[in-house]
Amino acid sequence: MEEAVQGRVDGVPSTAGFSQGHFEWQTQDVRSTVPADSIIAIIQTADEDEDSLLYLQHDADGESARLETLKLSGLASLPGYSSLCHGRPSHLAASVRLHVIVSTLSGTQKASSFFQQAVKPLLSHLRPEGDYTVHETESAETITRLARTVFLPQALAGNQQTLILMSGDGGLVDLIRVLAEAPAASTLVRPVVCLVPMGTGNGLANSTGLLADSTLGLSRLVRGSPADLPAFCVRFPPGSMYVTDEGRGREPVGAADVYGVVVVSWGLHASLVADSDTAAYRRFGVDRFKMAAQELLQPADGSASHSYSGSLVLVRADGEEEGEEEEEEEVVDRPSHMYVLVTLASQLEKGFIISPASAPLEKQLRIVHFGPVPSERAGELMALAYAGGKHVDQPEVAYAAVEAVRIRVAEPDERWRRVCVDGRIILLPDQPARRANEPDEAVQGQIEIRLSQRQFCQLVM
Repeated sequence: MEEAVQGRVDGVPSTAGFSQGHFEWQTQDVRSTVPADSIIAIIQTADEDEDSLLYLQHDADGESARLETLKLSGLASLPGYSSLCHGRPSHLAASVRLHVIVSTLSGTQKASSFFQQAVKPLLSHLRPEGDYTVHETESAETITRLARTVFLPQALAGNQQTLILMSGDGGLVDLIRVLAEAPAASTLVRPVVCLVPMGTGNGLANSTGLLADSTLGLSRLVRGSPADLPAFCVRFPPGSMYVTDEGRGREPVGAADVYGVVVVSWGLHASLVADSDTAAYRRFGVDRFKMAAQELLQPADGSASHSYSGSLVLVRADGEEEGEEEEEEEVVDRPSHMYVLVTLASQLEKGFIISPASAPLEKQLRIVHFGPVPSERAGELMALAYAGGKHVDQPEVAYAAVEAVRIRVAEPDERWRRVCVDGRIILLPDQPARRANEPDEAVQGQIEIRLSQRQFCQLVM
């Protein structure tokens, strides 16, 4: 131990300190350790002599984790101790309405057990009154229903709410989708969201650093503070449909504008997300994306991978004139595409750095796109995204900051008209391709992606 202090751990006289990424303590001849990146926080209670060190204990197989507690006394002078000490954060104050949403179907379906073994015991320290509401999802529509019947009415009524959202990116999209139904001029108290990532890719959590340690977002729940969460807006044409029930169902999109916070894609990425969104695939966790990509790039019938027909227009800022920012358009000179992805995030899953220039909560859209390439080369480009985002340095790949992107799909087969918005799949109606020199106002059926001027919630960071 670099600097040790005499005190008590769980009531037993001990020598304790931080050393080489661990909290260590020695009692007589027994030395014990806790990895520092598993420590959630040290909770101080004014009317008690002991502090509670809370940490997440992962099982050997990595399949589950539970909250563990050490009672500490006499160790406050230990270097690094004070930085871990926290009382109840403001977003969990008794005056705040607290909801826990447990998405039972997200990812590999571990949210329920993690709530019982970790989140619920943690809240006994942070919200000892026990006055919070737990919602377990019963279907893919539960979060949407809760948002419409509970969270939106409370926000419009001016009530402060904190939502501990145990889900993937899709759960946040469902919440924002409903909050966007409020009139833009309405007085809406934006909910504070504490994301406990339980999805497969968890793009937002990885991009914002929520998964930088081993606490699955719980350290941020205690030690973090709310920050504005930027969103993008995707304008869809009439006739667009949500794809539900593992690809079997359809549901009208309704409002033209759909909001998200991580990614919009068409082409290979959207297809692999859609194809892998089944119970059979989800049991493989994040590997489901690679499996679906392999099947798309090397079809079982021996045919070539698909080239996605359509037009792509990039809109960039073009300086300022008389205080007003102008925009310039670039029509991508390519009749077909393989990969078109617009994002606010740097990572779509852990280590898959799709946009290396993106910073957490930055209000800047970026696009990654490339045209048809041989299947083997497409696999190489995707592998480079796992190597620190080096795919953007390749000659086939275009990567740029944009103000907006317009996509017009010209595919007769609905399988190739699917668009991914933060994991949700939306099917575009069959539309003719855009003709050369056709004015924008004549274009019916294109989608447009822009940074939203509205913000719907705050994220605890």
